[in-house]
Amino acid sequence: MMNQMFEMSYFAAPITNKVPLKTLTLMEVARAIKTPWLALQTAELRKITDKAEARRFKGSHFPYITPAGVFSYCNDQSLVKHSGVLCMDLDDIEDVNGIKQRLIADELFTTLMAFRSPSGNGLKWFLKIDLTRCDHRQWFDAVRSYLMSMYGLTGKQADSSVRNESRACFLCYDPEVYVNPGMTV
Repeated sequence: MMNQMFEMSYFAAPITNKVPLKTLTLMEVARAIKTPWLALQTAELRKITDKAEARRFKGSHFPYITPAGVFSYCNDQSLVKHSGVLCMDLDDIEDVNGIKQRLIADELFTTLMAFRSPSGNGLKWFLKIDLTRCDHRQWFDAVRSYLMSMYGLTGKQADSSVRNESRACFLCYDPEVYVNPGMTV
């Protein structure tokens, strides 16, 4: 049973907003993803075929969190407290549900949460990390290498641009969000 809160900052849209609105626990984030309050924006985004237009739409219509922790401002120098969470952003996945199930079952890492990305063709994979063993970026590099070697993901699919602690993770609607059953509410 995990009784850790895994707290992170929540930011209202647009992405240019760098001052957090509040702090959420991972369970609160999961509940927000599961409820349909972002269903219309998610459906609209998934209809957009132009990548640049989709990126603009996502940046202006979706709230975001900083999974790595609580921040006073959204930049790496403003980390108040690390959450003990690493969020891997997997893009352009052919079988999103298949990869999701394989990652949940992976015995090397503890999956805390996993949900389909706003675009619909990717996955946000939240895992627990032990910062006494190495720092956030070392964890990121190791997990990314592991995903590429064990799961056959390419460097493009295991997005390296989300390596830094203050990286935004957009929320969206996914009624099938996975939450580790060992987490307490």
